[in-house]
Amino acid sequence: MSLLLCFSGQIGSGKSSVSTAVAAALGWRRTGFGDYLRGEIVRSGGDPNDRKALQDLGQQRVDTDAVAFCRDVLAAAGFTPGDDLVIDGIRHVAIFEMLAEVGKPSEARLLFLGAPEITRNVRVQSRTDAQDFARASMHRVEIELQDALPQRAGAVIDADQPFDKVVAECLRAMRGWLPR
Repeated sequence: MSLLLCFSGQIGSGKSSVSTAVAAALGWRRTGFGDYLRGEIVRSGGDPNDRKALQDLGQQRVDTDAVAFCRDVLAAAGFTPGDDLVIDGIRHVAIFEMLAEVGKPSEARLLFLGAPEITRNVRVQSRTDAQDFARASMHRVEIELQDALPQRAGAVIDADQPFDKVVAECLRAMRGWLPR
């Protein structure tokens, strides 16, 4: 069985760092919706660190043709259905479900990284867009991260613990999805 291991979580939950560490531990390729969107923004001459531009472009792609958006992100990662892949930045239940469909026969599984707002706020302070945390957290693209995605996830991981423990819990959850 091959897996499309998807990561979701609010801004500052550790999605990119944790998904990168999990991919390295597994020896799998990794991509992210944010990575893809940053590349698109650079190609159009924009600032890849502008979180509002990233959120707006991502929501536009979801609204315009979500299936094409999913296929584009997977193609940019060199994904072929049946491959194993780690992907982060899932912000909509519908996007996760589309990934599950277009990724077949790879089985899509969702990990949600949860951390309290104070922890997430501390984590984003080192970023160039730290002053934008409050606005970004209220953007339309972030809405489903409150309830819908954690409820849809195969595992909700407490991301308010040491990094190594978060990665270990993600790997344990993922291994529990593999056939014995």
